[in-house]
Amino acid sequence: MSPLSAVLRSRPMHDDPVAAERQRQFANTLFIVAGFSAARGLMEAAWTYAARQVPWHEALLWTLPSWLFLLPLASATVALAGRFSFERGNRARSVIVHALACATFGIVHLGAITPFRVLIANEPMTSERLSHAFFVAIRLLLYLDVLTYWAIVGMYLALHYSNLRTSLAEARLAALRAQLNPHFLFNTLNAISTMALKGDQPAVTETIGRLSGLLRAALDEHTEEIALTREMEFLDDYVAIQRIRFADRLCVEKHIADDTLDGLVPTMILQPIVENAIKHGVNAQRGRGHVDVSAVRNNGSLVIEVRDTGPGFRTAGAPDGIGLANTRARLEQLYGSRYLFEYGSRPEGGASVRISIPFHERPA
Repeated sequence: MSPLSAVLRSRPMHDDPVAAERQRQFANTLFIVAGFSAARGLMEAAWTYAARQVPWHEALLWTLPSWLFLLPLASATVALAGRFSFERGNRARSVIVHALACATFGIVHLGAITPFRVLIANEPMTSERLSHAFFVAIRLLLYLDVLTYWAIVGMYLALHYSNLRTSLAEARLAALRAQLNPHFLFNTLNAISTMALKGDQPAVTETIGRLSGLLRAALDEHTEEIALTREMEFLDDYVAIQRIRFADRLCVEKHIADDTLDGLVPTMILQPIVENAIKHGVNAQRGRGHVDVSAVRNNGSLVIEVRDTGPGFRTAGAPDGIGLANTRARLEQLYGSRYLFEYGSRPEGGASVRISIPFHERPA
């Protein structure tokens, strides 16, 4: 197995995802407009410096009107790129629109700066001089405007589709969390109802208290990853609920290496795995059942394993249950191909589920 050494960057948490997305789009637009306006201006200043043999400050003064007029034109280009974004079924129209817009971009920009060029050069402001200066600018600078226009469109579309992929991944994660929560809640409430029917009021009170902490974690949509030490606290609450039901029949042991406690893991990643171990392992055997949870670091990876002493997986290659399928899908959404998810029956008996993800900590 090759080491998983990729490190993920933690995503900032926002109380309002819609507002955060709007702020990100606005920041991206400002970056595109300001960045390409400055780059275009510097390219023109460098050309002026070399062609006219003037000092840099005069070259910058000469090209200042070009910088200023590029700002509204670049903003309009970003808006147009958002309206005509080469989606399937719309590409031919988008090509035509952008080709016309590109020509308009260059003509309007060069036409706007021509009077300022003539004025800065202390030349007479006649129609003949303006016409001559305009056609000179078309011949020498139009290619820069064409490159600038398509560079703005390309950068905007690249950021747009990158944000779209991020939004789709976050939506997929939210759907997976929403799928898991009712499943977990149903099983826990079923256990509470069983204890209530038996008249075990202290157990019901304790279980509801434990459940409240678990629900806060399960329903927290703003945190996809938490430290392993916090995840183990949630697992302790879940095991305590199950131990009320199974009493001495359930024994859960933990072997967590100290250097893994600060590592980030998906929120509530262990609960469905341990639930499977209890449901299909402990509950499927007579007498006392054991569940062992371990975590170690190995070659840049955080390796977590859950083992039980039950009958193991009954059929090799059987389809994933909701817990295992959900776990696999969440790992894929968060880590792409940088994870390992294995499960099966152990030779000595029982089942084993093993997860390996890149070890990473939240920045200080």
